[in-house]
Amino acid sequence: MKKTLCLLALLLCLFIALPACAEETPQDTSEWTVMFYFCGSDLESGHSYASGNLEEISYCLDYATVLNAQLGVEDAAPAMEDVNVVIQTGGSKQWHAQDLGMDVRTDALQRWHFRPARNTLGIAVSELEKSEELDAKAMVEALADAIHDNAKMELMQDLPLASMAAPETLADFIRWGAENYPARKYALVLWDHGTGAINGLLIDELFDGDTMRLDELKAALTDSGVHFEALLFDACLMANLETAYAVKDSADWMIASEELVAGKGSAMYSWLQQLYCTPQWGGDRLGRWVCEMTQGKYAQETNDQAENTLTWSVIDLSKIDRLAAAFDRFFAVCNNVYVNDADFMRSVCEVFNDAFEFGLGDADMIDLARIPFHPFCILGLERDLYVELLDALSDAVVYNTHGPNRASAGGLSFCYAAGVSPAKLDDYAKVCPSVHYLALLDAINPGWHAPEWVLEQTEKLPEIVDLQDYQIHVEKTAGADGSPSIAIVDGFPCVWDVYVNVSRLNPRTGNIVRLGSSNAYRKWDENANRMVFYVENLTNRPALEGVHCSAELVSRDYLGKMLYNVPIQIEGETYLLRCGVEGNDNPVVYGLWEGYDADSGVYSRNVVPLLKVAGRDCALLYPIDGTEGSRTRYEASEPMTMYRSMEITFEPLEPGTYYMDYWVEDIFMRDLPVGRCEVQWDGTSLTIPSEADWQGDLLLTMAEQ
Repeated sequence: MKKTLCLLALLLCLFIALPACAEETPQDTSEWTVMFYFCGSDLESGHSYASGNLEEISYCLDYATVLNAQLGVEDAAPAMEDVNVVIQTGGSKQWHAQDLGMDVRTDALQRWHFRPARNTLGIAVSELEKSEELDAKAMVEALADAIHDNAKMELMQDLPLASMAAPETLADFIRWGAENYPARKYALVLWDHGTGAINGLLIDELFDGDTMRLDELKAALTDSGVHFEALLFDACLMANLETAYAVKDSADWMIASEELVAGKGSAMYSWLQQLYCTPQWGGDRLGRWVCEMTQGKYAQETNDQAENTLTWSVIDLSKIDRLAAAFDRFFAVCNNVYVNDADFMRSVCEVFNDAFEFGLGDADMIDLARIPFHPFCILGLERDLYVELLDALSDAVVYNTHGPNRASAGGLSFCYAAGVSPAKLDDYAKVCPSVHYLALLDAINPGWHAPEWVLEQTEKLPEIVDLQDYQIHVEKTAGADGSPSIAIVDGFPCVWDVYVNVSRLNPRTGNIVRLGSSNAYRKWDENANRMVFYVENLTNRPALEGVHCSAELVSRDYLGKMLYNVPIQIEGETYLLRCGVEGNDNPVVYGLWEGYDADSGVYSRNVVPLLKVAGRDCALLYPIDGTEGSRTRYEASEPMTMYRSMEITFEPLEPGTYYMDYWVEDIFMRDLPVGRCEVQWDGTSLTIPSEADWQGDLLLTMAEQ
């Protein structure tokens, strides 16, 4: 972490005027016990992020120490600490905490007690005040070093190695912490990867990527027998309704992020130090500290990507039952519309399609606040349900912060699982708070059947393949200039969008590589009385510093802001350039991100500003078509140089052989494949070598998953 941030906060703490007659804490009970559950995973073995957060903790100062320093007391120590910090480490192939005096083992689970610097600080302050050689900045740095050097991570237990993602492992740690460090209020910090509502969190790389699903998290918290004042998810994508519903009976307050969390995590030093200074505050105030201080942390980091896409929320878990009930009522209305009014169902689906997507889109997490703040809710819902949705959400989300590129984030997301595989829907059904929503997913996801208990509580809806009003017929056609297009023969009201993936044949390697996706143009064919979608030419394709790249659209919101990812390689490591677009402007490059691992379902937390890689050699990456399995293979461009700022412009593609894959996105945001067409591009126009390769009518269905 940046030492200057720690030091400024430290000076503030040193001059806090603490009340002389503060209420005494009972000798056998602390005010707080904060339990940190560090599942290190690749975040620690590859990037030392867990050790970085442990270092932040080591700079924290016991408030009793501040009081002793103010009063000139050197030897006095309180009988019981107001704040106890206990830590469990595991789940990583390598740890980097040696400088903290921690010999963290990879063949065992370990439990630690953090003892902050206390009485020795008074001596350090006295000695520093006598020195005339130190300026103010040097004095502050020396004070911070004194605190850090006198803090101690005490190893309390070595345990046999077990998966950190196993519910019993977490439950046992919680019980141990509460039994050995009893407190009036407990906080639990779950630190690692998070993947949203379906895949859960905590990836143990020592146990083949074992993950804790939300139903397992619920079981662990329940089995521990401990009720938490605050539950903090220092992990990606966990500020969602499903997570809140899973933990609502085990905690009062939930603190989490709707979006990806940067590798350096929350402002751990700042909010924990504040708790040491004012332990009388509860979980709601702790949550506000996490939100505000983390936002400040990344503003100081000069990491545009982390700052611009940041989201943090404080959730009142006592209000989640009410919100879940309103959510279920909303889908009861949706289901009635689905069966009886397909035209109006398009308006309902606008609620979901206009909501902001978090992660890469693969997480299927969209902003819940878009439901009550969408015009449909005002015009299409009964007034009492509309008001109830607004009030329930406002009561549940008591505070949230967000960066400028997540301005529409409302504090809680939910999983919009319309196109999710049957296997994932089986997992989602275990944590979904709405039977009516599951009934709708049962109807629109061919191949998946809701559990029997769902249909015992609500009626089974007709499957979408059996409802004529939702069928989409297309005809593959060629435009007047010979370019491929598709015409909507029937079902146009159920079409949300049409997009095209463009690939090219590399004659040198023989590979077909993807150049990204874009929306198709549309025009009304008056003669045939139907809508036609087409690609006019290949003159307007994204290029990074003049070199064409593979840009994938991953999210967009109703304000017109879009997020693209461009794969890139730097010194053998694969990253994604995150690029934002607003209106008709060229994309702005925010920074680098390690991306999404389809094999493990993990979203990386490693974000890197361009400033840190400027001057290094890099190469653009192009996904190779036909890759077997879930792991993508890439072909690299010629080497180029990273700059402090990178420019993406739109340039024409070189003449050659290209391939165009048309996809129709229906109103439920399900991707329906149309097919691939080979085209020749001469720099001016597109032509199909053989029209026989692109003709005929087609009834669209979802691709097998």
